[in-house]
Amino acid sequence: MVEMTDLLTRPSTAPTSTADGPRRPLWLTAAAAGAASAGSVLLCCMAVALAGWFASDAGAHGDTRDALRVGADAWLLGHGSGLALASATITLVPLGLTWFCVYVTYRLGRWAAETSSAEELPALGLSAIVLAGMYGVATVLTALLASTPGAQPSLGRSFAGGVAVGLVGGGLGLLAGSAAATTLSDKVPEGLAAVLRGGVAAALLLVAAGSVLTVAALLLDLGTAANVLSRLHADAAGGALYTMLVAAVAPNAALLGGAYLLGPGFAVGTGTVVSPAVVVLGPVPAFPLLGALPEGGPGPAWAIALVGVPVLLAALAAGLTARRHPVVGYGAAAARSLGVGVLGGSLCAVSVLAAGGSVGPGRMSEVGAPAVDIFVAATVAMAVGALVGGLATTWWLRRRVGPDVAEPASSALPTPAASAPSTVDTVDTVIL
Repeated sequence: MVEMTDLLTRPSTAPTSTADGPRRPLWLTAAAAGAASAGSVLLCCMAVALAGWFASDAGAHGDTRDALRVGADAWLLGHGSGLALASATITLVPLGLTWFCVYVTYRLGRWAAETSSAEELPALGLSAIVLAGMYGVATVLTALLASTPGAQPSLGRSFAGGVAVGLVGGGLGLLAGSAAATTLSDKVPEGLAAVLRGGVAAALLLVAAGSVLTVAALLLDLGTAANVLSRLHADAAGGALYTMLVAAVAPNAALLGGAYLLGPGFAVGTGTVVSPAVVVLGPVPAFPLLGALPEGGPGPAWAIALVGVPVLLAALAAGLTARRHPVVGYGAAAARSLGVGVLGGSLCAVSVLAAGGSVGPGRMSEVGAPAVDIFVAATVAMAVGALVGGLATTWWLRRRVGPDVAEPASSALPTPAASAPSTVDTVDTVIL
């Protein structure tokens, strides 16, 4: 009996995959994450295209390969590949699909870091490059297989878009899933961290405001969107496909709403403009989301007043940043606030410009906002708003602390004592 017990309880010498045992190298897991993130979303797009093909005409037109190719082309468009058709070139990127690809890559990158052994920053950087490379290879192979004489995606843009998604989503996921994130954040100077947080917060606030404006405009003219949808004679399957298409380009509409708030507005076709001051429109495609466009003519006074919204949002972001990272000197506060405004305006301008592109032949080859006008309007509006908001918050903090407080060597204001968190503190924590 003792011998049998010995045999049953003898410890195993084989390597285990527990937390205390050896784990896979990070670069190998990152490569798997890059291939899985690209392949999973690609398969989803192809499955949706295949289901839509069967639901629309029960497979009477075309074959299975055509449906799968449409799904692959849609996935490639989400990576900025563009699509050269016989009569037009489509360059508009459905940012909803792009952000979904980034999110999936982020989650798998985080999984790779949590299940692997490396924690040092150099290993994370190398693994991010491996992940992005695998993703880029997947996009190029898909573009090669999906290319036909009548629809050709760009190989170079496909590779660049895949690498960008892999670096952004996968890199952030690898960093978030490792212990190196805390080490890296500790090395960032407080002033730089304040500018980064405030700039991102200002850009996100403008995107949120553009989303609210687009939804409000669509609800106020919901009848137009309903009429457009009814004229398409879409059944349940067609309605579901249109809903998914609207979701894919909804971020584009929100960013163009931000361009409207900034003042220059945007175009929906050659020779058109949609801005608070004036609206000039021609024939537009039968797409439900375009029901949010205003009627042509001079803009009302209340619409022109919307140009002040980005200034107020930048002031709010800079004010919350000054509360979280307070400084005594007005010079330091002004420098940080200007940094918040310039960074926030630059992020807004880049995002708005990424929302445009060509969607068809002829006049529909021009959809989006003017680059120079948007960049100038965004940086000026947000720099002014952030400067006012940051200096006003610094003045209020100095007044609250009291004039008798000596300036410490680090030039940081003492944080006001708080017995219970206020509403402003809660908003500060959520946004920043």
